[in-house]
Amino acid sequence: MSPPPLDPRLHRVVRLGRALSVATLVVLLLLVAFGLGIWLSPGLVERVIVPRVGLAGHPVALDGASLAAGLAISAIPLGILAYGLLQVRQIFRDFGRGELISAVLAVRLERFGAAVALQGLIAPFIGVALSIALTLGNPPGARAIAISISSHDVVAVIVGLLVIGVGAVMREAARIAEENASFI
Repeated sequence: MSPPPLDPRLHRVVRLGRALSVATLVVLLLLVAFGLGIWLSPGLVERVIVPRVGLAGHPVALDGASLAAGLAISAIPLGILAYGLLQVRQIFRDFGRGELISAVLAVRLERFGAAVALQGLIAPFIGVALSIALTLGNPPGARAIAISISSHDVVAVIVGLLVIGVGAVMREAARIAEENASFI
């Protein structure tokens, strides 16, 4: 049995969903490649990562061990990012099939929100771990632990929680829609 024909008004949403699914995958791959690839270039680490973790102007050891540790530490938030963006990609794929409200969509939205919130929660700890990794090879007295909490981290947690809330509302809307459809 074939699916029911789409409402003509949904064609734009379907096309947009399909395009955004592809765009999300491309962005995901680029972010992960850059996020991991940056650790292959000590110069990039010094220009991009060192200031971001609060070590600008502080000596850092960019040897193989510190770069490998930085790569391993960075893989944690990148894994969370990848998981969240895969949920977004799946949401767009669902839109591309004409599915706009469902319990499955709600779960995916909640998972994305959790990934965003978790990113904000762990960012300060990742920064601390990176500062330790980048200065551990320094002589005693030149090592550092940089701790910072950005407003971006706080906003990420709040936005993540908001998205989780929207997912919960969508789950309830899907339940009501399914219940109403059973009456017909």
